[in-house]
Amino acid sequence: MRTPVIELRKVTKRFGRITALDNLTLSTKGQVNGLIGPNGAGKTTLLNILLGFTRADSGDIHVLGFDVRHELAEIKKRLGVLPEKPGFPSSFTGQNFLKRVAKLRGLSSPQREAEETLKVVGLLEAGSKAIRTYSAGMYQRLGIAQAIIGEPELIILDEPAANLDPLGRMDVLNIIETYSKDRGLKFLLSTHILYDIEKVCDWVGLMDNGQVREEGSVEELISKYSGLAFSIVTSDLKTFGAELAKTDLVKSVAFKGDSIVATFNKDVDVYKEVMTLAKQIEVKIEEVRPVLGSLDEVLRRVMTPS
Repeated sequence: MRTPVIELRKVTKRFGRITALDNLTLSTKGQVNGLIGPNGAGKTTLLNILLGFTRADSGDIHVLGFDVRHELAEIKKRLGVLPEKPGFPSSFTGQNFLKRVAKLRGLSSPQREAEETLKVVGLLEAGSKAIRTYSAGMYQRLGIAQAIIGEPELIILDEPAANLDPLGRMDVLNIIETYSKDRGLKFLLSTHILYDIEKVCDWVGLMDNGQVREEGSVEELISKYSGLAFSIVTSDLKTFGAELAKTDLVKSVAFKGDSIVATFNKDVDVYKEVMTLAKQIEVKIEEVRPVLGSLDEVLRRVMTPS
C-alpha cells in the first residue's frame, strides 16, 4: 500500500478561544498535493504543525510515514520548505546563500548545486549579487531555489507564486511539474491561486474553519460539483430552451452562442430527458455534452452549500 505523503487523524489546535484546526482528518497520496481555502481556513496552522513549528493539542500527524511528535528530525532531513514570508541574509549573495543551504543539507558539491539550482529558477546571472538588491520576484525565486536544492523527498511551498509576474508563475509551475514527473519529488502547495492548483496538482484539499470540506483529484471535484452542466445544440434553440426552463429538470438555462448551457438537478438522466423533450416539441437534437467547470466553481459550491 502506498504511504500517504501527509496523514492526519483527528487533529485539533486551538489558540485561546479560536479553533484553528477542528478534529481534522486527511490523507494525501498525490505527487503534487494542494491546499486551498479562504484566509483563516487553517492552512498555515496545518503547515506549521507539519513542520514542527506548532504543536497540535491532539491527534496523530505523519509526514512521509514518520510521526511528527517523535520523528521530526527524520522528517526534516527529507523536506524542502518555502514559507509564506521567507527571510534570507541580505548581505549574502544568492549563490553564497545557496551554497550554505547545500552544505547544511550535506550535499557533496555545494558550489555546483548552487549554480545549477540558480539556473533552474532563472537567477544564474543574479547569483553574484547581494540578496538585499533583489526585487520581490527575485527574492521569491531564491526561496524556490533553497526549497528544491538537493532534491528533497517532499517540498512544501506556501504561496509559491507570490510576488511573481505571469511569466514567473509559469516558470514556477514548470519547475514543479519537472521535479515531480521527471525526478519523482513530492510537493505540498498552499495557495490562493486556483489556476496553479488546477495546473499542477493531482490531489486537492478544500479547507474552511479548520476542516477539510472536500478532497480528491481536480478532475473528480470538478466532475462532482459541475458535472451536471451540459451544452445542448438543437435545430431551434429558443423553443427548446424555453420549454426546458419550464420543467423541473433544471436549475438554470442560459443561451451561449449557438448552444444552450443548462444545469440539471441531481439524479436526472440528462440524455434521456433531453431526447424525450425534443421529441415532444418536435425539435432535433444535434449535440449534448457535459461542460466541466473550474476549481473556482467547486470552491464556491463547497463553501456555500445549498
